[in-house]
Amino acid sequence: MEATMTLPCSRRSFLAGVGSVAAAGLLAGCGQPSVRSDGLPEQMVWSTYGVGTGTYNDLAAVANAMTQQSGVQVRLMTSDTGIGRLAPVMSQTAQYARAGDEYFYAFEGDDEFASGQWGPQPIRQIFAPPGNYGVLVLEDSGIETVEDLEGRRYPRLVASTSMNRKLEAILNYGGLTSDDVDLVDISYAEQIDALRSGQLDALYQNVVGANIEELASQYPVRWLDLGGDDESRYETWETLAPMVRPGSFTDGAGLDEGESVVNMQYSIPLTTLEERSADEVLTLLEHIDENYGSFKDATPDAHNFHRDEVLMTPMVVPFHEGAVRFFERADRWSESLQARQDALLEREQLMRSAWPDFWDDHATDDDVARQWYSWKQDNLPDLPEVDDDDDGSNGGESDR
Repeated sequence: MEATMTLPCSRRSFLAGVGSVAAAGLLAGCGQPSVRSDGLPEQMVWSTYGVGTGTYNDLAAVANAMTQQSGVQVRLMTSDTGIGRLAPVMSQTAQYARAGDEYFYAFEGDDEFASGQWGPQPIRQIFAPPGNYGVLVLEDSGIETVEDLEGRRYPRLVASTSMNRKLEAILNYGGLTSDDVDLVDISYAEQIDALRSGQLDALYQNVVGANIEELASQYPVRWLDLGGDDESRYETWETLAPMVRPGSFTDGAGLDEGESVVNMQYSIPLTTLEERSADEVLTLLEHIDENYGSFKDATPDAHNFHRDEVLMTPMVVPFHEGAVRFFERADRWSESLQARQDALLEREQLMRSAWPDFWDDHATDDDVARQWYSWKQDNLPDLPEVDDDDDGSNGGESDR
């Protein structure tokens, strides 16, 4: 029997991993939650990645704390695709999403969002805990550097444009392109089994998480290092992955004590729509902040949900008004960040004003996404840089 045939409104049903947008319509039957005296809904739905991923585990820890400590019932809805994680927020079945880079592409109206159904969306980030992600290989594979991936079986992740761009950027770091590897079409969740069975020679993952840690407990593994002082290695990263920077980590799956590797550091932020109440967002972040002590040790990355650890840059979509108020009170906001925020809000207005006429003119074009990207390059002003003092978390590392 398929899970979508019957879907009780319970936390257990969400934690079991509801993975399709079709389920979102059924969840709407749970009704509109009542609002507590502090302005938070008594029940909330957050969408995210699949069960067993580090992203899911972190968010489950925060959700459990919200439920147990603050009395707010938080349910998790999962999906293995970008659209599947964002669609529930757009339909207001879920209030918040800890989605992948689809939050950026939805804001920009790029790729699969360059369509009549979507276009630029009023996405806002509220909390951006840092994480490290990259390419892992088996130690006995003979692959020691990115250059060694040439001719090897390399993932092309189904329905995951943003991760495929990162995979391309990693190849570029080693002077390679996708033409230099044997691309294997596979879902994000299937990679670990594919590496075990020899269908893949490398995979792309969060450096922590139950699934990847189980793999590392069974096989010696190696994370490919992306560090160094050669800026030319990163030339395509700004275009392919503007939300990414190189960053070091020491606690990834399979690393020895004291071992450090440079990989891709970026946030999978908690996001919502612009129309969400600023008071609600502020109160939610205050609850996460107050409950930090009860979940910070629940997973290897949960400590990154501290207000002083979350990333403020690279800022590629605006922060929600309620989040700005939170970070102002936490002394994490600045004039430089506000200038970037204002420029992003202006960019959003320009994109959303231009989109209807652009779509009318290009709806039947096969390369509408490319044309939209080009239109933005030609018609939108550059975004201001953020001062170096505001370039990340108070305790984070960056190695570029």
